[in-house]
Amino acid sequence: MTKLAGKTALVTGGSRGIGAATALRLARDGADVALTYERARDKAEAVADQIRALGRKAVVLQADSADAAALTAAVDKAAAELGGLDILVNNAGIWHDGEVGSWSLEEIDKVIAVNVRAVIVASQAAAKHLPDGGRIITTGSCLAERVT
Repeated sequence: MTKLAGKTALVTGGSRGIGAATALRLARDGADVALTYERARDKAEAVADQIRALGRKAVVLQADSADAAALTAAVDKAAAELGGLDILVNNAGIWHDGEVGSWSLEEIDKVIAVNVRAVIVASQAAAKHLPDGGRIITTGSCLAERVT
């Protein structure tokens, strides 16, 4: 028996990088997994195919994490399609190229909306579904250490 057998998880930004690796690890450990993507549906479907190949259920949901309503709807849909939600992994994150001093206010707002506000929005939405002992995990990126 695997340690997450019977558990369900949602990974935001699960189509590539750390999010994809996290989604696959959760599936290898026995969880059914939903994952969100913003634009790269093909990459999200490739991750979902790998999850299904492990014998786990996979749900792919399009949601821009900067859009609070879309993100909340994705959390609710993940819980509905998976039959509940035990784990939320807040992983979606963005960064803009170039020096921080050259960013427009729109770019700054988008970074804050995805990297900060979305964590709170998704956590609030997930809290309605999480059972006692449920988990909310938030990841960060090493990009934060390389600000120019």
